[in-house]
This record gives sequence, structure tokens and C-alpha cells, in this order.
Amino acid sequence: MLPRVNSAAIRRLNMVRVFHALRENPSCAQRDLSRLTGLDKATTSAIVAQMIEEGLVERSEAPRARRIGRPETALGIAPSAGLLVGARLEPGTIRIVSTTLAGTVVKQSQIPGSTDLAAALRHLHEGIDAVVAASRLEGGAAPPPLRGIGIGIPALMDREGRLVLAPNLGWRDTPIRPLLEEALGAPVHVDNDTKAAAMAERLFGACRGVEDFVYLTGHSGVGGGLFLGGRLYRGAQGFAGEIGHLTVVPGGRPCGCGKRGCLETYVSETSILAQAGERGRALPDLWAAATAARNGDPVVRTLLEEAGSHLGFALSHLVNLANPGLVVLGGNLSIVAEFILPALNAALDEHALEPLRRDLRLVVSPLGPDAVPMGGIALAMDGFLSVPSPIL
Repeated sequence: MLPRVNSAAIRRLNMVRVFHALRENPSCAQRDLSRLTGLDKATTSAIVAQMIEEGLVERSEAPRARRIGRPETALGIAPSAGLLVGARLEPGTIRIVSTTLAGTVVKQSQIPGSTDLAAALRHLHEGIDAVVAASRLEGGAAPPPLRGIGIGIPALMDREGRLVLAPNLGWRDTPIRPLLEEALGAPVHVDNDTKAAAMAERLFGACRGVEDFVYLTGHSGVGGGLFLGGRLYRGAQGFAGEIGHLTVVPGGRPCGCGKRGCLETYVSETSILAQAGERGRALPDLWAAATAARNGDPVVRTLLEEAGSHLGFALSHLVNLANPGLVVLGGNLSIVAEFILPALNAALDEHALEPLRRDLRLVVSPLGPDAVPMGGIALAMDGFLSVPSPIL
């Protein structure tokens, strides 16, 4: 017996295809949507009509000129249709961004974080309320409705959204999603920060259309997001990508995970600043480290070169295992990328297999330090567009 097809799920899937086609091709003519989505004209027309009725899509007043026939109007995701909010939850800071449904940034904010769970949730709630209240669109009397919240956390997160371990926050075995939803009074989509950032690169950044890539970031820790065959690879329990806990110096610096010599004890922003202090350079953040290196400070330059060597050594194992076509340096690593890339490339040349290394591209994320908050936007957008499970 053939399985029954869930027509509602198919309609939703088709709507998602049209939504992303309009997001990636603003001011698109309706006749172009069939080509962009692969859907027939009748299906495209029905979906566009439904999305206009729901207020998700609007037609522009300015006509698009054609050589022959009637003039066409342009379609686009309506800015007034709603807001998405994304956040990066770190021990010291919480970074928040609001966007339109299409992912256009409306408002950004950074507030103090906390390792105390109750305090962190309170700060997050206050920060999101303030950002939403300030997210009035041009000419708007009030902010558009909030459609979704996504949060990236530097933690091992299982497939059900349970926080298993967050060494730098000091949290363990925490039902974080229900706690966030209770604190924020809205549906929340939560994931590991680096996986969220990798989703943002896929939707908004350097990896649109790239099937196999590795995304690397380094804030309080170091994480890796793996896209393989066009899908985010999570592993058996959802923990794949913990490159920050690859051992690069056996018996080396102690790590919050309880081990020694982990990559993040040499490459994360926290560890770079700590090592700089040990070498007589008190630096408040990686922007200051980049400025010092740019001004020729030999201590800071050497420290960043060492970080690049460690990162390249760890990355070579991922290259040999997964054979990605692209590696993206994101988050705070993007701030000092120019100073770590030479040593990183040298380490890759030394340790990665030459056929796999030959065509590997390394780029710096265009999303920069906002990659994780934009990852929250990607999570919220995915939740907003979630497709019902087929009924078999």
C-alpha cells in the first residue's frame, strides 16, 4: 500500500520555497518565481495569493518594465509582516539583533551577560523587550509583531533542546528551552551557538549554495559547524562539531570541560586575552588585540600566530575526515583573521592531505561577530517556516 501524501505538508513546503526565493531575490516578478522554485505557474500563483492574504508578501507600487505585454509588479517579503529576534548568550555579554522576516537587520544591542542562570534569563528578557520596542520600521507607529526568537548558546545541546554541558557558563543538564520560553513568554528555538552561526552563513552569509563547508568561531569557547551534503551534520546525539575540545597540546592548559590542552584553551577569545595578560599585555577584547597586532606589537603578533597554528592543526583533521570545499572563520575569530590566517594556512599545508587541501577555500565571514545572533535569526526563521510532519 502506497503511503498517503499529506497535502498540507506539501503546500507548506512549497510556501517555504517561495518564501526563500523572495527573500533571496527581493523585488522579484511573479513570473520569475516558477523558474526560481521549480513550481508550476498555477501553484506559484496560489501560494503568492495566500501569502499576500496573510500579509507576508506585498506587491510594490512601482511597476517592472517589460518589453511587451502588461507591466509587472514586484513582489517582496512585507517588512511589516513581523520581527524575528536572535541572540547570542555568552558568560560576559548577550548580543541581540532584530530583523524583518526576510532577515534585514532592524536593531542591534549588546548587554551584560551572567553565569547565573536566573540572572542571564532576566537580562535576556529585558534586552529582547528593549530591542523589540525599539524596532519600529520607517514610518511605523509600532513595531511589527514578534514572530519568533532564536538563541545560540555555547553548549552541548541535544536534539530535544536540552543543555547537556556548558563549561564556560557552568551550566549542566538544564532544560533550557522550557526555561527560556517561560522567561520570555514566547516560543523559543535554541541550539548550540556555532551550529546556529553555520545556519546563518548558509542563509545570509558566505555559504549560500555551498553544499560542504566548515564554520569555525571563537568567543568564550571554540566551535565548529559542519554542513555536509547541504545539511547541518549533528551526529548521533546532536553534539557533532566540538572542534574546540580536540587536543592540540597534550597535557596543556586546563579547559573548562575538565581536560587539558583543548584547542579552545589556546584559540578562544577568552584564552587569547588570558595569555596576553600572562605575557604582560592587558587587552580588553579582540578588537584591542587586532589593533595591537596592526601596530606591530611583537608579543600580540606571536600570540595570534600561535593561535593560528593550533587552529590549522585541529582543522587539518576535519579536512582529512570530511573533505569540505570551504572553511569560514566567523564570530570573533573574524576580528583577528588577518593575523591568524598565515599560520593557519601553513599548518594546513603541513598536516592536511594535499589532494584535499589543494582546492580548499578559506574565507572570513561577512557576518563577523554577529554570526551567532544571526544564527538565532536563522533558528527563528526555520521555526516560523516549520513544516508539519507528513502523515503516513
